[in-house]
Amino acid sequence: MANHSADYPVVVTATFVADPLAPTFSYWTAELGLPHDLVVAPYGQVLQHLLDPHGPLVRTGPGANVVLVRPQDWARDRPAAPAPPSAADAPPSPDPTPSGHLRATLGADGRAAVRRVADELVKAVAGSARQRSAPLLVVLCPASPALLADPADGGFLTAIEERIAAELRRIPGVGVLTTADTVEAYDLPHHADDYADELARVPYTPAGYAVLGTAVVRRLHALRTARPKVIVVDADNTLWDGVVGEDGVDGIRIGPHRQELHRLLVRQQEAGALLCLSSKNSEAEVREVFRRRPELGLELSQLTALRVDWRPKHETLRELAAELDLGLDSFLFLDDSPAECAELRAACPEVLVLNLPAGAAPALSYLRHVWALDRPVVTGEDRLRTELYQRESRRRELRASSAGLAEFVAGLRLEVRLTPATPGQADRLAQLTQRTNQFNTSTVRRIAADFATADELRWAVDVSDRFGAYGLVGLVSLTVDGTALRVDDLLLSCRVLGRGVEHRVFAAIGAAALERGLDTVDVPVRRTARNQPARDFVTRVAGPPDPATGVHRMGAADAAAVRYTPEQPVPAGPPATNGPAEPNEPAAPDRATDAAGHADRLDRIARELATGTALHRAILPPPPDAGPTAGPADARTPTELAVARLWAEVLGVAPASVWDSFFALGGQSLQVVQFMARVRAGYGVELPVDLLFTTGFTVAQAAHAIDDVRPVSGADIDLLIAQVEALSDDEVAALLAAEEA
Repeated sequence: MANHSADYPVVVTATFVADPLAPTFSYWTAELGLPHDLVVAPYGQVLQHLLDPHGPLVRTGPGANVVLVRPQDWARDRPAAPAPPSAADAPPSPDPTPSGHLRATLGADGRAAVRRVADELVKAVAGSARQRSAPLLVVLCPASPALLADPADGGFLTAIEERIAAELRRIPGVGVLTTADTVEAYDLPHHADDYADELARVPYTPAGYAVLGTAVVRRLHALRTARPKVIVVDADNTLWDGVVGEDGVDGIRIGPHRQELHRLLVRQQEAGALLCLSSKNSEAEVREVFRRRPELGLELSQLTALRVDWRPKHETLRELAAELDLGLDSFLFLDDSPAECAELRAACPEVLVLNLPAGAAPALSYLRHVWALDRPVVTGEDRLRTELYQRESRRRELRASSAGLAEFVAGLRLEVRLTPATPGQADRLAQLTQRTNQFNTSTVRRIAADFATADELRWAVDVSDRFGAYGLVGLVSLTVDGTALRVDDLLLSCRVLGRGVEHRVFAAIGAAALERGLDTVDVPVRRTARNQPARDFVTRVAGPPDPATGVHRMGAADAAAVRYTPEQPVPAGPPATNGPAEPNEPAAPDRATDAAGHADRLDRIARELATGTALHRAILPPPPDAGPTAGPADARTPTELAVARLWAEVLGVAPASVWDSFFALGGQSLQVVQFMARVRAGYGVELPVDLLFTTGFTVAQAAHAIDDVRPVSGADIDLLIAQVEALSDDEVAALLAAEEA
């Protein structure tokens, strides 16, 4: 696949060095085929970047902004507390924490600094979200285990993360990731590198950065690709262990892992997915399980449909698709049987089919890492979706019993309400612009930040009838343009079309024009491959568009008089055309064009890349020749072999000789720090700075220093830290040039 990474810039600003995220972004770009052009802004300037309207963060269009914050960093640059008088005669600490670097504790003044900057962060994020329409993701990164182990600091840092997360989640257009979404979700207890943090503010191991980067890419993937609308699950050995037809209702096993799997499915249902059950079984026995086994954490009322019989699964799924009026490409099917999954893939290639691992614990772990189940934005309508479809079933029953369309529409007793949109509706309004394709005049995709402020000429459309509410189903955006009221957005969910709702909305637009003393209603319609219903409707009520501008114009009084006449004939003639179709619709999910490939990718991620260790191995694999004796042919000692392997891991290039220079192989100052941290972790020594930035920094010299160097004093460490932090890559090059001269 061609790389169009510049089409989706991702700008990262962090309180620490974030450059080690680059390999992770590169890996997932290749793995998913979703390009990310990663730009890492200078670290330590998070608030400035958020507040600066002309700064590096993406403002509009494709792309995203990512903010990585580790709250403890806000306290690290405060002045150090004075040492007690007796400390002057004390021996040097074996692991000192010099001023400006990691501290053993935050202390009261450090906690006060963190609280102050936390408040400033929330305000800055809110301001940035109002200024920019690009998605904004804030990642609350794991604290140092040393601080978390302190009762006062650990509790404080946990509470401050929870408070920041809660406040940020209330801001439209802002996503949040916490420690639970990163190192905890990927089972990575050893993620921190306090020594590298002291040296150069690189607080995480390579595996830690791999997990952080993966969590960010995973969230961006959820924002950029469609989620399944329907989840169909099997019963035997999926919802429970055992076969109810053989083991009986009381013989099947529903342990803790199956119960947590049920809760995961319920969360999907609460987030807007339609849950359906498809099982080759006796329906009476399956219903008896739901009735008699209280540990089953899923209720029949939470299922949109039940299909329990002996037919092939592809028949039941096609039947469900017709009943729900949804395409099979919006279905996800989960089953433990490889044979059932293979049969469905062959018969319904549009369906996303995932074969669950055998066993309750592996199945639960697998589902937790199925990226297609991530739903970062959940609206009120999403939470009611199952109920909405159940109401629609009752409407179909009314339609079947009505003498005609007019009687059916009259029997619905529709109510249509158009009210000024509020910021509290921002997530749902943005969701409508992203999902609505057929009845959408502009097809402009917006995010929640676009609706963060109220506008009296931007309306939310709510519809209800005798069976209940449809919810917030439409958006109207208007602009006064001279003597005309221009319709910038007119979109409605398909589930309310054909019942006169669109006519009432159009009449309300005409009435608004008359109230403002305007002469006409202008409706520009952008033509796409899928919005034929919108084009047909506007042409029917307002006439054909102006050939030059593509704008439909109608007198305000005529627009206000538009009425719906059930069963009125559609005027004959060619379909409306408003210029050539434009490629402005959101990309269809991979499964629409390559369902099998998409399923294979998701399956591999969930099975093989569900831990931090596995991610590290995949993203930064060891060199092919990293065996126990592999290394330069002229290596003379085990330490030289070990150093050569470390260089290969850090640089991505294996040295051919023990006399190869670190910098000649492409090393930079950040990689020096990574190498130093690994040496310290493995050997307990700090390499001298007069070696690290010279042409003598070879495998042989580094190995010799490791074997011979003494444990250094606290003053030596202070000097080393100061010297390393003060050196830029340009200064490193100058040092090397001076050494060669």
